[in-house]
Parts: sequence; C-alpha cells; structure tokens
Amino acid sequence: MQNVKNDYAAWMGLGPGGLPANVGGWLITTALRPLARRDPLTVAGTSSPGLHWHLQQRPGLRPSIAPHPIPHRQLTDRGTPASIERLTAAVTEHAGSESPFHMERSRFERRGDALYVSDINAAAPWISRTKGEVLHVHESEGSMHVVMQPDDAQTVISAGWGELHPLAGRPLLGLPETYVFLYAPRDSDDIYGIEQIIGRAISTARA
Repeated sequence: MQNVKNDYAAWMGLGPGGLPANVGGWLITTALRPLARRDPLTVAGTSSPGLHWHLQQRPGLRPSIAPHPIPHRQLTDRGTPASIERLTAAVTEHAGSESPFHMERSRFERRGDALYVSDINAAAPWISRTKGEVLHVHESEGSMHVVMQPDDAQTVISAGWGELHPLAGRPLLGLPETYVFLYAPRDSDDIYGIEQIIGRAISTARA
C-alpha cells in the first residue's frame, strides 16, 4: 500500500499534462505502463540508425525519465525559468498572421500551447497524422515534444538530444512513431542545439 501511495505522489509531482491530475488520471497512466515497453532510442521506418543531417552531439549523460508514460517528463537536469522562456520564444516567433503556422492548445498535452501548421492540406505526412501539431514546450521543466520525419527523429536521438515517447507509434493512442521527447536545456549550448532541432522540425513540417 505504501508503494502505491509513493507512486501516486511521484506521479502528481510531475505536474499536469495529458491526463486529469487526480486518482483517475494516475489509474490511466498506470494501466498504460505495459504498453510503454519499447526501445526509446530506435525509430521505425528510418533508412539507417545513424545521423542523417549535421547535428552536434549533446555532451554528457541523458537525464533520468519518469516511469509514467503520461505525462512524459524527466526527473533530472530540468531547465531554468530563463531557459524555458527562451525556448518558448523560439517556438512562438514562428507563428503569426503572415506565417503558415499558428499557436493553439496542444491536442496531446491538453494544456499549454503548441505550434501548428495552419493549412493541414499543406502539412507533411507525419504532421498530418497529428492534425497539424508540430511541437510544444513543457513549461514545468523546459523539455519538449516534437514530431519529425523518421530520419530526422533518429538523428536527434542518436546525437543524444532526446528519445521517443514510450507510447509513440501506438495507433489507438494517436501518437505518431516520430513523437520525440527533447531533453530540457542545461546551459546556453544546449539551448542552441535545441533551437537547431526546432528549426529543422519547422522547416520540414510542410509538404
């Protein structure tokens, strides 16, 4: 019983995202755990497991990731308020009245805004599957979820910048195979690398 209480407290400590922040939400994420047992570092549908465009290697170890599939969050190396603000600005600057992108509530997180391709008919195939959502920032820690073409997703993962969502590629859950979790930045060099990834994702989001 104590283990159950501890797990519920740990899950609540991750903050809201995707599920109701109550016992019902915890029961759902607990039920989904068996479906989350996949290799988070290998993207299906790639031409090879290596790097497919020039992206610098992220130095150091990957952060620890919470065992709960929803919300998908890291436990170590969380971003600072300043770094989160900078990443959020790097995303929102691509939206506007003259832009083919706009901001609206994330359909995956169900809280906070995400960047969308405005004309779904102009979206790349991997973005069409998300109904236009390209990426969103987790304001609680500075990590992100981004949808990329398979080779680009594998490049990001192979270079150490992120990993797949544990439920990515599950058709019934609606998460595409290339639903990538980008780790929060630890310093300005990390922010620069993440901005490179953001730019790549956005530049390839339209067909």
